[in-house]
Amino acid sequence: MFDAKARYVRSLFSGVPIEYDILLGLLTFAQDRRWRAYVVQRARPPNNEPILDVATGTGLLAADFARSISLLGYVVGVDLTLSMLKTARSRLRSKQFGTKVDWVLARAENLPFRDESFGAASISLALRNVSDVQKTLAEMSRTTGSGGIVISLDFARPTNGLFRIFYYDYLLGLFPLFGRMVSEAWGRTLTYLGRSILKARTGDQIANLLSSEGLLDAKSVPLTAGIVCAVYGTKQ
Repeated sequence: MFDAKARYVRSLFSGVPIEYDILLGLLTFAQDRRWRAYVVQRARPPNNEPILDVATGTGLLAADFARSISLLGYVVGVDLTLSMLKTARSRLRSKQFGTKVDWVLARAENLPFRDESFGAASISLALRNVSDVQKTLAEMSRTTGSGGIVISLDFARPTNGLFRIFYYDYLLGLFPLFGRMVSEAWGRTLTYLGRSILKARTGDQIANLLSSEGLLDAKSVPLTAGIVCAVYGTKQ
């Protein structure tokens, strides 16, 4: 069952999967690779346990996890947008490690997996896009086994006031402009993304939500001058 926000997000991202990876790298000045590397290092289970990547999009983080695990491990990428999953599957097959990843069409708030099915659960640059943040984190916690990491990587608002002024101009001005140079669909998408970042929860607020789900030692780690935060906790 899709609510208004879920339908909007699905329609928004359905038209942009082909250029997503390239534009993300350009708009973040290739820092997105560094951010995903941090998530992989922090969350990867030590014993070949499966990894869940929620709101996987075109599978960038799922691919990074797949590169880092042994032949005995595997990753499951979940997304509500079918075109994104098709793009992810096609690209990973071409990189010769698609067999280590499965793809599931589902909502983050209603994951179709048994309790404690995974050694870790991640969501990257997408927590702002879900309809119910608390339910999403609860589902990620539910499906993660004891000792596993639940982690969210998402855009944030920098703490430095001067830098924040330039950053906000970039989000609200150049972001949509770059998008419109590619296509009308990308113009709409980047306009939405810029505004959603300004309304997003802080890293500390997300850490509090993780703690409320019973995750231990929840903390927020700012990266790249606080442009993004990696927020994680450990399942009891």
